[in-house]
Amino acid sequence: MNFAERGGWWVVGQLALLGVYALAVVGTEPVSEGIGLGFARSTGLALASVAVVIGVWSLILLRRSLSIYPAPVSDAELILRGPYRLVRHPIYLAVILGTVGLALATLNPTALIASLVFVPFFMAKSGHEEDLLVEQYPAYREYRSTVSYRLIPWVL
Repeated sequence: MNFAERGGWWVVGQLALLGVYALAVVGTEPVSEGIGLGFARSTGLALASVAVVIGVWSLILLRRSLSIYPAPVSDAELILRGPYRLVRHPIYLAVILGTVGLALATLNPTALIASLVFVPFFMAKSGHEEDLLVEQYPAYREYRSTVSYRLIPWVL
């Protein structure tokens, strides 16, 4: 399978979004005054912490099945436990929570806006990925109907 068939352009897009987010974090001034800044920082730190737990847990479960490409690894195992019982793409959830959390913790509104761009991007990328997963794993169709949330539990 070549770069494009494996979904390499999705990886390029994701790296570009991460780059834009990093520039937003580093290149813009945080909010320094306002009501609720302590709450925003605390909430951001909590979200970022939850993101780390979800992300690491998901990566540990995937082990050798992990790929940066949307196309699944040929001998991969379909993981249906842990955070995968709640949401079909918990690593994408971790990225969204982590970027939103960091933006809130640093009180950076530009980074917060940039982090929200991950939601439509991951919806599109995961849709493509799920088409490939259904091809490789007939059981994925049932899993998709059992776990109805793709990215964000009780929302998307």
